[in-house]
Amino acid sequence: MSLATLLRPAQGEAPWHPLMRSVGLLACALISTFIIYTTAVGKFPAQVQYGMVLLLGLIAVFCLKQGPLARIGRGGLDVLLSLLFIGMSLFSCIYLLSEYNDIAALREGLPNDLDLVCYLLGTIAVLEAARRVEGWVLLSIVGAALAYLLFGNYLPGLLTHRPFDITEVLEIAFSYQGIFGVALGAVVDVVLVFVILGVALRLTGAGDFFNFIALRATRRMRSGPAQASIIGSALFGSVNGSAPANVVATGVLTIPMMQRSGFKASFAGAVEAVASCSGQIMPPIMGVGAFIMAEITGIPYANIMLAALVPAFLYLFALSAAVALEASRLGIKPLEDQGEQAMNSRRLAECITLLTGFGTLIGMLFSGYSPTYCGLVAAATVLVVGNLLPQTRMRLPDFGRFLVDGGRDGLAVLISCAAIGIVIGAVSSTGLGIKLNQMIIALGSHSLLLALIMAAVCSILLGMGLPTAASYLMVVYVAGPAILELGVNLLQTHLFVFYFAVLSAITPPVALAVFAAAAIAKTSSMKIAGNAMRLSIVAFILPFAWIYHPEINLQDLSADNVLPTFAFIAALMIATFGLTAGHIGFFCQRLTIIERALLIAAGAFVLAPGWLPTVTGVSAIVFLLSFRYWRRNNVQAFA
Repeated sequence: MSLATLLRPAQGEAPWHPLMRSVGLLACALISTFIIYTTAVGKFPAQVQYGMVLLLGLIAVFCLKQGPLARIGRGGLDVLLSLLFIGMSLFSCIYLLSEYNDIAALREGLPNDLDLVCYLLGTIAVLEAARRVEGWVLLSIVGAALAYLLFGNYLPGLLTHRPFDITEVLEIAFSYQGIFGVALGAVVDVVLVFVILGVALRLTGAGDFFNFIALRATRRMRSGPAQASIIGSALFGSVNGSAPANVVATGVLTIPMMQRSGFKASFAGAVEAVASCSGQIMPPIMGVGAFIMAEITGIPYANIMLAALVPAFLYLFALSAAVALEASRLGIKPLEDQGEQAMNSRRLAECITLLTGFGTLIGMLFSGYSPTYCGLVAAATVLVVGNLLPQTRMRLPDFGRFLVDGGRDGLAVLISCAAIGIVIGAVSSTGLGIKLNQMIIALGSHSLLLALIMAAVCSILLGMGLPTAASYLMVVYVAGPAILELGVNLLQTHLFVFYFAVLSAITPPVALAVFAAAAIAKTSSMKIAGNAMRLSIVAFILPFAWIYHPEINLQDLSADNVLPTFAFIAALMIATFGLTAGHIGFFCQRLTIIERALLIAAGAFVLAPGWLPTVTGVSAIVFLLSFRYWRRNNVQAFA
């Protein structure tokens, strides 16, 4: 790979001034270098650690991402505007670092004029950077939070709060209540290391082995291309950490293959979008969600991974059953050339690299090392093993790309989480979070189910258009405390919020994974969104399942609970298949409207508390599906 290739703009990056691009790429490489160094040697104080990474991230964004003037043909002015934002970023971050001790000791709540200039310029720089990496949706959310801080005292009823003047608002925004808060901390302390691991897997080619496994495993199935999409996207997405990015990475292969086999474009796009979300909830990495959850809750990683195991399996089982039934309904035949590539020396090298990297990661995690240190050692293992084998050996320029991409791939989540910190600060400072929690709790006194539905809707709405880590971190501080107050335990509460934050990627109107799939499938995003909602119906129900049946989180596997736990998991599998057959409308033959309604109702009935509704629902599903199977065989025998 030549230097010219490395300097070539990625999608959405500025094509102008080579010097600006060089500085931006250098800033990305320095982010990776800083994270690797501090993880291996020891972290600096939080204000230095977060401030340095944020500063480098802002410089990279303003050097690499086009501003508004470039789009109207004013490239020269846009360069000047970007340089102005870089200057604002340098001043605000360096000033805050140099004055941090005095501000914390003497001027907290009483900022001087220079403090206010620092807060103002830093906030504006972060807002513009957030707009460049995530668009107007994120900027609108953060802007609404700032407007609420300034003018919320004029609102009626529960929405009102005490007046905040502009000085207080700026101090909340550019402080550890806001931009430098828990959201940015989670990214710097946890997420970026696993972004670097993902880059190592990609550049050594070990990540390609996911798709190879998926295609080989499903090559003789009539729904093979769709099943390959599910397996490949789940495996790759677990490391990737972004559903839209996962769609782009794997969908370019799987979506055309599904279309070629006979699936409609809208269905193929929906399968890829829903499958890409599955990686975010699949242990062991869960798109780094498990590590963020462990960081902010103090719950051991092993407990989180175990709790997510059954829901992730049921999610994938439902999606796999749906595509199998749809393939049968359409009469699709297996593709003759799918997955016929042999296991050659390169694939073997990729397999060895992948297994050693993941084996190191899992082994160290269960040995009690911190997730960030485990991620770093796993990335080093992938690089060392991959470069010992000739088939996966990186060329010299690839090492430069490793550092650059390690920072560049994490820019979106870094900047968006910094901006989301303002929302978290606004919610906590105004008491809005407490009021929303009180509303949910009040509703929960009449119906826990209604309160959970309200919390789920809140999670989806607040998470729309954001990376999974950012949406989870924002939502858990709004809806999480209310769910805890309703008697749900800490682990189940965080998993509940996390699942709905993940599902916001396929929930209209801001469904980023759907839009990414629509660009590849070349069809209507709304058609894909409709199919995605239908295919993921089980995923929307699962969080409620573990609230009423906490045994599926596998936290109590004592001798008395093992048999009831696995009996209910088996019941959930039957309910999942019944729900899936109901919404697809096919099992052996086309189902009638009445049969579909009964299957869906029976599947939902299984989730009700107590064994009587569970047994009743399972019995109804087994009877209906057995009758349809018997009828098909009898009709064929009679014919």
